[in-house]
Amino acid sequence: MKDSDQSPFILESMSLKPDSIRNDIPDRYVVKTIGVDQVLTCRDAPNLQVIIKAGLTFNSSAVRKSPPGTIYLDGVAQSEPFLDHEKKVYNLDHHEGCVRTFTMATCEQALIMCVKGLDLRDREWKIYTGEPDLDVLLSVWIILNHQKINVSEVIRRRSLIALVRLEGIIDSLGLELRELSGLPDDLMKKLMKVIDKLRTEELERKKAGEWTQTDFPAYAVRVLRQLDHFLIKQEALDDFQGIEELARTELANNRIAVVVSSEIGIYELEPRLNQIYGDRLGWVALQRGENEYTLRQVDLFMPVSLVDLYQRLNYMDPRVKGRMDVGRWGGSGDIGGSPRDQGTGLSPEQIVSACRDVVEKRSDRRHAKPLLISTAMVLLVVVGAIIAGKSWQSDMYFGRKLPWEFLQSSFLGFYAALLYFSLMLLLVVAFRRPWQFGLNMPVGKDWWRLLPLAVLCGLTGDMVIPDIAMFVSNPGVAWTTALVLVPLSLELLFRSFAHGMMAQLTTIQDCESRWFFSGPTICSSILYAITIGLQVTMITGVTINAASIGTLVRVITVAIIFGLGAGMIRERSHSILPAWLFHDVSVVTLLLVYGP
Repeated sequence: MKDSDQSPFILESMSLKPDSIRNDIPDRYVVKTIGVDQVLTCRDAPNLQVIIKAGLTFNSSAVRKSPPGTIYLDGVAQSEPFLDHEKKVYNLDHHEGCVRTFTMATCEQALIMCVKGLDLRDREWKIYTGEPDLDVLLSVWIILNHQKINVSEVIRRRSLIALVRLEGIIDSLGLELRELSGLPDDLMKKLMKVIDKLRTEELERKKAGEWTQTDFPAYAVRVLRQLDHFLIKQEALDDFQGIEELARTELANNRIAVVVSSEIGIYELEPRLNQIYGDRLGWVALQRGENEYTLRQVDLFMPVSLVDLYQRLNYMDPRVKGRMDVGRWGGSGDIGGSPRDQGTGLSPEQIVSACRDVVEKRSDRRHAKPLLISTAMVLLVVVGAIIAGKSWQSDMYFGRKLPWEFLQSSFLGFYAALLYFSLMLLLVVAFRRPWQFGLNMPVGKDWWRLLPLAVLCGLTGDMVIPDIAMFVSNPGVAWTTALVLVPLSLELLFRSFAHGMMAQLTTIQDCESRWFFSGPTICSSILYAITIGLQVTMITGVTINAASIGTLVRVITVAIIFGLGAGMIRERSHSILPAWLFHDVSVVTLLLVYGP
């Protein structure tokens, strides 16, 4: 049997020392920690993750319910071998639920799957295995290199087939029946030397009683590198440039966004990524340094562009914090990057999360969670403030009766409690990311365009102010309440807390974006109007009758209009301070026109 592909492989492998590899073989395999697991990956197939644990097993029921993109190897699954192409779950085994004598070894099953054209680029895959014997490691090597198996310019394919066949017979039937492989005696002897070299460390550790203490992922990397040396043609690795996947997420329309690390530039990297991920790649973020990234939109037909993504990233990034200088994510609609001055404070997982939020902003059910939580918390605060207002007595809180009858009013009690509860909420939720809640100095200038709206709301005479009589009897207290206590408590609760919570998974304006009503602005303005209505009826004590209903409707309508304007001001300035200022402008306009 003459095999021009085999001979170089056999001669080369025989010249190796048992524990040596040429220094020019690229280090293609990486072990990293993901959650509680050590995961082995290949830089040519970063979407494949191999989990190697001694004694790892899954019962038959759990195996059948596995998530799509799961492969079990060599006895890990206590189930018969099966291929579920619909669910994308595979069990390559020759232990449970089969006649071992008539069933191919795991490495042979893996080779046939890949030769038949199994494409693993469509999703993230997890491969589970127990102790890494040679049958298992050959299977892992084949799966990680599945795109190369059928490329004769890269793989010594006939050598691979011969090695897998011989190891498969030995693993299934024993060393004494290796002749069933059908290989010529001279070739079999040479392949046995290769197998012995690949198993040298395993046998030495077992002989010394140290096998169970072995770092199996690290051991697997060493054997996989030897297999690279045996099975991949050297010229195919000369221009190898590794790619490490740092994070990925599924997007709409069967697209994905990934964050990768590589030593080559984004344009040189793009063809390699297309080989790995096929036509599913929508966005890619290339890590160029510890905190520096290049963004690239690969799919030009994405429903949104990088411009939308920049806005989301700038909202999330703790190193941007609303700045409008060069320290922001930015670029064109198809390529851009992270802040230039000091990099980003976002992790790879947070970057792909931003990609998902931007693409799925209209359909993602996760958006309902912050909306419901913020609505419930706001209503709880308002109810608490109403109770505090109705039971307000200054001596109960300050230990003595304070002067001025106004300080003992329900109006003061309601807004004092509202301010206190709002500050407590913000202390909890905004402590680590205050810029997302508008606790920031204002930026930009175009929010001044809404000044006429603030004046118009004041001219209606329906903004919330203390009783007019108080401006005569205690003007200092009345003006402080009108310009500080009331607007500050309302803006902190609605434009800071409620708006900030609702904006966590949606898109809002900034001073460089187009003008529009965002979801957080609309929802927070409705809650604001409801609160004003409750305050008028339950705290001020307006009796509900035919005459007062019109007044109440007018007050609530003005509250909604002002809430919409204040929400837009807060978004475009990145701060609640302009919203507070415009609130004061409305109040001052009202008092100047209608008089205290």
